[in-house]
Amino acid sequence: MLETRYNEEYFSGQISKSEEKAEVQYGRLLHYAGIGASTHPRFLDAGCGAGPALGYLQRLGFSVTGSDLVLYPLLEARKRAPQAKLVAANLENGLPFAPNSFNVVLASEVVEHLHNPAKLVEDCYRALMPGGCLIVTTPSLWDMRRFWAKARGKVWIGYQDSTHINLMTPPQVVRLFKEAGFGKVKWRSGMKPMWSRSIRKLGWSLNIPYPPIVGGGIAAVAYKGNQ
Repeated sequence: MLETRYNEEYFSGQISKSEEKAEVQYGRLLHYAGIGASTHPRFLDAGCGAGPALGYLQRLGFSVTGSDLVLYPLLEARKRAPQAKLVAANLENGLPFAPNSFNVVLASEVVEHLHNPAKLVEDCYRALMPGGCLIVTTPSLWDMRRFWAKARGKVWIGYQDSTHINLMTPPQVVRLFKEAGFGKVKWRSGMKPMWSRSIRKLGWSLNIPYPPIVGGGIAAVAYKGNQ
């Protein structure tokens, strides 16, 4: 049954996202995590939505699986990534996959929607192979615009989505990883990756997912093991 909080309008931005935008956004995340299809072939996009990452990952040569709670975006994801394995799953209950199933798990803009994000992170650790990598992006409570918006009587973008029920700071995200058993953890905080699109028109390229400043989003990477 369709989850009523998430409807066709909710996924419109994902559906309309161009291949260029997907390449910028997810390409930088992969670069930051230091992974490629040749060495990390089995990839899970947990909470894939309408699949803006899946088509890009499939074109790179990953063996891709996507999961989401809602049927509608999975049908859209099938159009983007016809070879991907798609699974309906409620991430509040963890991941419906066996241990050591994936080299990489991506949970992009997911943990803020969960009542118990620790459960998902623990299950990601279980589902990853030794040496595997978890990539998380989520809004940051360190975003300076949060305070500017309040001072101006506005609603900060992180609070505009009523399904955001668990917003965090970078140290809180790192603690989730560490408590789940992950070894090496790194993170960046700053503006969203799409900020770079106007820069790309000038022929410039920045190979980081977020500028390393206090700002709107967190990109965090954790590795299963101590490498």
